Amino acid sequence: MVNDLTQLIQLINTKEKFLIASHENPDQDAIGSTVSLGLGLERLNKKVFLYNESGVPESLRFMPGSNRIFNSISKIPDDIEIVFIVDCTDSLRVGRSFNKYYENLEDVITVTIDHHLTSKNNTDFCIVDHKASSTGYLIYKLLKNDLKVDISLKIAKNIYASIVGDTGSFSYSNTDSDTLKVAGDLLDIGVDPYEIFRNMYESEPVEKLRLIGLVLNTLEIIKEGKVAIVQITKKMLTDTCTTKEHTEGIINYPRSIKGVQIAVLLREEEVEKGNSKWKISLRSKGLENVAVVAERFGGGGHKNAAGCAIEGNISEVKQSLISEIDKILK
Repeated sequence: MVNDLTQLIQLINTKEKFLIASHENPDQDAIGSTVSLGLGLERLNKKVFLYNESGVPESLRFMPGSNRIFNSISKIPDDIEIVFIVDCTDSLRVGRSFNKYYENLEDVITVTIDHHLTSKNNTDFCIVDHKASSTGYLIYKLLKNDLKVDISLKIAKNIYASIVGDTGSFSYSNTDSDTLKVAGDLLDIGVDPYEIFRNMYESEPVEKLRLIGLVLNTLEIIKEGKVAIVQITKKMLTDTCTTKEHTEGIINYPRSIKGVQIAVLLREEEVEKGNSKWKISLRSKGLENVAVVAERFGGGGHKNAAGCAIEGNISEVKQSLISEIDKILK
């Protein structure tokens, strides 16, 4: 869905000062989209500010230009003319500080660029395609086809990392022929696919491996082998000297089990009065739409990858999740 792209392009060409932000706890697509759009606009001689409330995870700092991202809203001026929210459409998903800043802006054009199935659009302009492999892919199309930007190697690396991250290295069902053509274009520009792969998948700290060992000890297989559940407690992070950044990708272990259709990872975030707040990650490798489950708890995402947060003790949270998962199991 694109509303009045022609007018948006005209506004981009006439405005001078831009802010680009993405969701908290960013992944490759969030960082890659933020940076690639920013670098692209700078090639049009625009003044650009990049923002992420969580900052850039250590594992993603290899992405060129990611050091430009501010994590303090005080660094962002008040005279921004166009605000882009990429890889999500809700200013609250960007973070509380950003949302407060965003709500106080006046006479600012707002734009969202996203590919999530659960996108909710309340901005002036939106570029949303639920079938797109990644937000980075959409930004490539916007920069190259609509804004006529000459794609630099730094831009290309960020977009390639975005696509690789959200397609599971071109293995998920969202990998279509045009995504592969775009990837080919990026290689022609000079992207080294092994450089991106090595930084994304072959540069893990030993502490993360120790954490994985603890997490796999919590593995539960239920529903006749169709659902696999693992959990991460705050104590596990403390014991292994890791942080929530190191939990990225761990859900792929239960997802990889033969016969499993849905994988669930519960990560403990806060503990208060005997209850915890759990960050839930859901993955499906079949026909099951886990975004539906996430939405029932106030979250969202893709058909095969979604997330939400639930407060309660672990047994209650699991029971609630399993009850909703039951409804979508084929």
